[in-house]
Amino acid sequence: MKSFYVVLVPVLFAAGAHADVLSQTQSLLGSSSPEFDPSSLQSEVSLENPAYAPFSSADSDIGVQQVLGEYKGLPPVSVTFDLSFNYTDNAPGEFPNLTEESWFLASRLAAVWRPRLAFGWFADVGLSQDLYRFEGKNAADFENFEPFIGFVKSIPELDDLIFYTRYEYQRITGGSLSDSNYSAQRVRTGFQKELLLAPRYQLSAGINAAWDIEANPDSQERNSYTADLSYTYWLADALSATLSWSGSIWDFDAPSDPIAPNSQSREDWSQLVGLELTWTPHRNVVVYTNIFYTNLNSNAPNGQNDFESWQTGIGMGLNLTF
Repeated sequence: MKSFYVVLVPVLFAAGAHADVLSQTQSLLGSSSPEFDPSSLQSEVSLENPAYAPFSSADSDIGVQQVLGEYKGLPPVSVTFDLSFNYTDNAPGEFPNLTEESWFLASRLAAVWRPRLAFGWFADVGLSQDLYRFEGKNAADFENFEPFIGFVKSIPELDDLIFYTRYEYQRITGGSLSDSNYSAQRVRTGFQKELLLAPRYQLSAGINAAWDIEANPDSQERNSYTADLSYTYWLADALSATLSWSGSIWDFDAPSDPIAPNSQSREDWSQLVGLELTWTPHRNVVVYTNIFYTNLNSNAPNGQNDFESWQTGIGMGLNLTF
């Protein structure tokens, strides 16, 4: 039996040597598309000390009409903190070809500042830090740090189509903020649109493309093209259900087989499908539960970068504005 393990360990190591951290963490990092609220990208107005339109005979039917004034002061900074307890049937680990179930804790701290510039343009500045802690023996803890800066514009002439472009930096560390497994600089641009909007439901869609400026290791430099779709239905004023789908193509600069440099370039196709139930007991508090399925297929030989997982969890988030 001892000789079996002596042979098995090198084989597993070789199988996972070319598998990358991106394939394993895809299901945990979720969609790469930023979320913009069209209502927050309108002309800045204030409801503090509003003026009122002159009285008219129609006021008894339509109510008193407020005249909104220009926003005064610095644009607010939005801060979110999220903590969730989760389960996955395929946790990221030292040997990617081993499938291991695991419970894990996930936390996220993010801050975003979107000051209005001019002509409907807004700056888009922010950063986020995610931490993941697993209990499985093969599962590997990791962190994800992502600052960004860019611009976003709502286009009323196209029914509030949202355009954005941004510079992003991403750094994934392995259980310690000083131990980097992956880092990249990229430029991302895309569009978002509310396709249907009614009192009880909303259908939204988006597309984006991202081009890596550089990556470490070099073999992980890639371009990506993503489409996403989400449908939200409000079961009650404070209770909603969202069904979402995101599909991506990752086009790597490196060949699919590093041992054969003349082989075709590596391409990955990934899909993320999820269902989430959200309760908002307070405008600054959300409680949620969800289930997600992730599938990633690569043209790399022997399926060394293929990945599939289910995960579910329950969590709570705080949203504050300063």
